[in-house]
Amino acid sequence: MTDRIDRFKARRQLQAKLREEPTLVALPESADALAMLQQSIDSQRVDLAFSALSIDFDTRVSEAEVDAAMLDFTKTFNGERFDQLITDSRREVLQAVVVPFGLGKVLSVYDKVGGNVDTIHNARKEVYATEEARNNYAKVPPMDKALRKTFDRDSRYVDKNRRDTTDQASGDLRDAYTGEIFGPKQLDKRNLDHTISAAEIHRDRGRDLAGLEAIPLANSASNLNPTKERFNQSKGDQKVEILVKRLQQGAPARLERIAELQSKPASELTIKERNELKLNLEKQTIADNPEMILTKDKAAREEYEAKLSDAHYKSEKFKKNVIDTSMKEGGKMAFQQAFGLMLVEFFAATFDELQDFYRNGAAHDRWWPELRSRMERVACRVGSKWKEALAAGGAGFVAGVLSNLITVFLNTLMTTSKRVIRMFREGFMSLLRALKTLAMPPKGMTFREGAHEALKVIGAGAIVIGGVALEEFIEKFILTIPGLGLIGSVVSAVIIGALTGITSVFVVYLIDRLDPLGVNRSRELKTLHEHLDRELDAVMVRNDGLLLRLEATLEC
Repeated sequence: MTDRIDRFKARRQLQAKLREEPTLVALPESADALAMLQQSIDSQRVDLAFSALSIDFDTRVSEAEVDAAMLDFTKTFNGERFDQLITDSRREVLQAVVVPFGLGKVLSVYDKVGGNVDTIHNARKEVYATEEARNNYAKVPPMDKALRKTFDRDSRYVDKNRRDTTDQASGDLRDAYTGEIFGPKQLDKRNLDHTISAAEIHRDRGRDLAGLEAIPLANSASNLNPTKERFNQSKGDQKVEILVKRLQQGAPARLERIAELQSKPASELTIKERNELKLNLEKQTIADNPEMILTKDKAAREEYEAKLSDAHYKSEKFKKNVIDTSMKEGGKMAFQQAFGLMLVEFFAATFDELQDFYRNGAAHDRWWPELRSRMERVACRVGSKWKEALAAGGAGFVAGVLSNLITVFLNTLMTTSKRVIRMFREGFMSLLRALKTLAMPPKGMTFREGAHEALKVIGAGAIVIGGVALEEFIEKFILTIPGLGLIGSVVSAVIIGALTGITSVFVVYLIDRLDPLGVNRSRELKTLHEHLDRELDAVMVRNDGLLLRLEATLEC
């Protein structure tokens, strides 16, 4: 048929070309023309020829018909998308139950509060990742008078105290916390204070973790500050921030006592009352203007914390621990993702075989060949996913390493719980999947379509993280139900996993419906264009058929 159509079109083109060129026509003889005109027309033959050619078209199309056709198309398009969503929901539920709330929960038993690497912040909270660090601190002796004297006998402390004595004798020494100039040594007794107390530094678990000696830290220049003996003795081992807060809280009672003592004649005051008055005045001076002592404390602590941080976080031991634990976390996450993908495929294939058995019945007479053939198909289907499993394992490894690094970093600032560590792992897994979809979209997918799919991955990942956060509350509730104590964790994992999977599907569908990037609208228009092109092709085929029939009729 195609050759005949092509010949017909070629003849039409040739006829059009010939009509544009000069034509020499041989006219008949007048007698022949007159004889033909005198003959009658065979109407029956003409009617018979054209009656065989049925051409009945209605080219009128109303707006209502167009709207109805578009509505039918939209319903069909959305219906196909929804059917695909329902099909995918089974895999999403299996993915949520098996991976984050199945394997993920099993592997989470190895997670630790505060992560896998010891940090100064966690050590001060008595949270250790290793028993070695905990045992090392247990060997630190208690602070007693004999140990305290070793701080004061240190050469740094002795040299600073000697210089202060010389400056006091020359009238050039000021109180580090009030700014007052010291009087003569006999009348104005002075102490060299450890702004951060020697006891605090000695007992600091962070210092012990960093492996630094307490005496050099306590006797650093920024931490040795001269002050009145009375105030230094009342200060004791208190932290400066706590001391200032207490001084300000006790200001009303102190001012009342100061007024009471000052109201008495100086000659009537006892030695104890005079010392009490001087101490209260010093305390009130600091309470009214705490900036000086707070500034000294800040400078001393910044230098102290910097020394600890450099000693611990720049040590080879810490770096090795971070690398080792990152490799372990990466391996755990790689196993979770790769094995989880295979498990999901196994369950999906098994469900498909059960569904096929229910609909179509058995293919064998005996149960053993039936079971073997179906399990072989399941095994073949699972085995075909080995490339996807390797890719998932690689992404899981990267996610595990990144989650461990972030966990270590956060634990330098705060102590993370075991559940937060799981949330980090799942969050990084979703983030990597989204970045992969965005950076390396499948063949034929545009960047905007990749961004749309990445948005759905992030949304589903956020639901998984939320499910992990809620799992603890659901599990505690289930454990209160009689008879579920032994299987409460399993039941909670299944329930939370299923709810998370279903919610993820709903979120994905919601994103599709909202279509923030206009991707689905573009797909719908593209599908519509393809549909119209197919309709147009069908019409052109019909037209070519009519042309052939017309040609055949004219040739008769």
